[in-house]
Amino acid sequence: MPTEAVRRAAAAPLATRTVALVVAVVVYGLVLGLEFGASQPSHAPSLLVTIPAVVALAFRTPVVLAAAALAVGTRWLFLPLEPGRLGAAIGTSAASAAIAAVASFAESRRRREAARLMEVISVAETAQRALLRPPPPQVGPYRIAASYRAAAQFARIGGDLYAVADTAFGLRLLIGDVRGKGLEAVATGAVVLGCFHETVLDHPTLGGLAQRLEASLRRYLTDAEGFVTALLVEITPDGRMRTLSCGHPPPLLLRDGEVRDVPAPLGLPLGLADLPPAADPVAATTDTQLHPGDTVLLYTDGIAEARDAAGEFYPLGVRLAALLRSRPGPTDPEALLDRLQQDALGYADGGTHDDAALLALTWTQPVGPD
Repeated sequence: MPTEAVRRAAAAPLATRTVALVVAVVVYGLVLGLEFGASQPSHAPSLLVTIPAVVALAFRTPVVLAAAALAVGTRWLFLPLEPGRLGAAIGTSAASAAIAAVASFAESRRRREAARLMEVISVAETAQRALLRPPPPQVGPYRIAASYRAAAQFARIGGDLYAVADTAFGLRLLIGDVRGKGLEAVATGAVVLGCFHETVLDHPTLGGLAQRLEASLRRYLTDAEGFVTALLVEITPDGRMRTLSCGHPPPLLLRDGEVRDVPAPLGLPLGLADLPPAADPVAATTDTQLHPGDTVLLYTDGIAEARDAAGEFYPLGVRLAALLRSRPGPTDPEALLDRLQQDALGYADGGTHDDAALLALTWTQPVGPD
């Protein structure tokens, strides 16, 4: 279905409709007062033509037609009070009818364009959902949630990407950020995601998986400066987490209400492996032992680089710790991501210029026999 945001954009805001209605009522009352209160016929009835014009600014065709009918009917009711003003009555009626006709045409055209936009958005959303597959909500003892906020209006995805796969080697997570924006960034992200889903089940190491992603992306890229930062995470059922960073910020570990950095040496982004010095992706992996109740957060720089009015970056670790303290107890990853996105958006006063992707995993129960 088309997004609700598009539907809202196609309609006039409530405040605009209210102002238009108030102006129309005031004009109508003014005309009635001047016409019935004056001892001599006035030109006030000519103002009736403004009523459908004002209404047309904020309302759809049926309301505009009703306003035009009211203006025309009222003008002709005044005619017995104004002998010799037949021409003026005809002129007001013709102008009101013309305004209604133009408004009807404009409304019809606007609705057709909105319908086409909704259709395009609907098709795009279907393709976008196919690229960014929703992660499984639960895999073994782990609860998983993802969140995406695109910088482009009406878009669901942009240049950020994430994926989750349950493999024989453990639960594997990917989050990344494509250099650039727009459709080209989406297409580049699709290459990385496609390769990940195709090969994630076959490679026993994150290093081997990273090499396949690198090779696939290199075949696709035509821009010598194009690249994708990526973070690969593998978590086994017993809580052993292995991390490999291809130029992407390392994950954060949420434990006992505190936020900790997970050590992960930064390797080169995908697409730049031939630049010196060449990094060994296998040697770049690090291991961390998780505990029941831990939450692992993967993020893109659209969160960490959100700026406030003073130009200060969003202090992710500090704000995240404050969110955890405000709601102590077991972490709900989906609720946490929603609150984090809203907090970052509020910090930036609603204006962000980069996509923001989040991926969270929470160990909800101990592993072992019941």
